[in-house]
Amino acid sequence: MNIIKTTLPVILAGALVTGCAHMDDTDRTRTEGTAAGALLGGLLGYAVDGERGAVIGGLLGAGAGYVVGNEVAKRKKAYATTEDFLDGEATRVAEFNTTTVAYNQEMKTEIAALERESRDLRARYDAGSEDKKRLQARRQDLQRQLARSEKLEKALEEELKVQEAILAEEGKDRPANDPYLARLEREVAELQGNLEELREGSSQLARIDQRLSV
Repeated sequence: MNIIKTTLPVILAGALVTGCAHMDDTDRTRTEGTAAGALLGGLLGYAVDGERGAVIGGLLGAGAGYVVGNEVAKRKKAYATTEDFLDGEATRVAEFNTTTVAYNQEMKTEIAALERESRDLRARYDAGSEDKKRLQARRQDLQRQLARSEKLEKALEEELKVQEAILAEEGKDRPANDPYLARLEREVAELQGNLEELREGSSQLARIDQRLSV
């Protein structure tokens, strides 16, 4: 199953890019943007549903610390027109949104279960009927989950910086009702909301972690 999760997005992206050889510039940039989005979404989806730490660290660590202006210029260069560029970025942000929504939903379910479990463990420990090692082991699991959430938070924060720069730059020259800008603005606003929800989930995990401190 793990092999399918990791190779499927790569195969999909490869098939899309291979097809670009017979297209004109406009179609090629659209397809390459779709391929990049599929690959990003697949890898991020695997990162929050499989071997999370290793994949998130490898995929998103490479993007950390870049200069925003250089990143915007690099991305824009890959497209034939500004419209294709904005469309591709909106697709990219949509992939982040899809992944983060799934992650947040999963975390919400886990937090509800952890709240009950942690209160029960703490009560039994305080009553002398639970071993300290059990709380410590559960706390280690929680801390690993917190670390995964923090990596995803960092990735979203980096992406938001880039997208805000794109909107500011392109907004100077395009009409206020431009559909390409409007689509990207919607996706970026959704990403900001998803990031806030992720942060709240992380805060809840941190509070549960403190409850298990012994």
